[in-house]
Amino acid sequence: MSKQYLNVLKECVIETGKNSLRHLEGHIDAGSKASHKELVTFVDRQNEQMVVQRIKKDFPHHKIMGEESYTGEVFEPNDFIWIVDPIDGTTNYVHQKQCFAISIALYQNGRGICGAVYNPSDDELFWAEKGSGAYLNNKRLLMNSSSVALGNSLISTYIRYDQNEKKLGFESFVQHIANESRGIRMIGCGSLELAYVACGRFNAYFSSLQKPWDFAAGKLLVEEAGGKITCLNGDQINIHLSGSSILAASMELHQEILDISKRILYT
Repeated sequence: MSKQYLNVLKECVIETGKNSLRHLEGHIDAGSKASHKELVTFVDRQNEQMVVQRIKKDFPHHKIMGEESYTGEVFEPNDFIWIVDPIDGTTNYVHQKQCFAISIALYQNGRGICGAVYNPSDDELFWAEKGSGAYLNNKRLLMNSSSVALGNSLISTYIRYDQNEKKLGFESFVQHIANESRGIRMIGCGSLELAYVACGRFNAYFSSLQKPWDFAAGKLLVEEAGGKITCLNGDQINIHLSGSSILAASMELHQEILDISKRILYT
């Protein structure tokens, strides 16, 4: 049955990715949600509707947590939950016309069954199935757990520049990682950055807060590629919470960054 889930998932991310590209040819009006920094377009909503319709058609009893439609529903532990980001990196989509992705994952009992992140600009499909590995198109992704130390690493992050990060001491943590690594990059598309960790383009990714639809598919990609992903304090990520800090890397690098995080952020 998981193969059927995976096939539907792949078809959904590719179809909505291509729909996103088609709309780039015209003018895209963007509105805002909670703040002027959180953009939403009619394409976000259209993509999500397309995904919801397909899932409800094929799996009518499954539940959906979509970025544009989720209103805080509480799910039962055994529910099959499709976690959907119809366009991750909407600000990039509006301003840069690239560096955005479609991210969808299927979870049950807090564990990922399958997930995919599609980068339509480069026609790159990152996908993973629990127990069967992670892939970029048809190439298996395998992270070497002991090959890269922090001093030889390129790190990706997302910085919110808000009061919560200030209270946490996040600026000091970022500065320390920047000084100890080869550098820090910020793309502004969490699902794609996690996919890039899984395939080795970044050695680690961290953020003080990401939503489930930002990391649900990327989490499975990193784990199935042989990496580790937790909260910044080392706790396991709970997909049912409204948001979570994120730290993803190969096993040894994850521990190295986690030790720094605990020393700076949690003491």
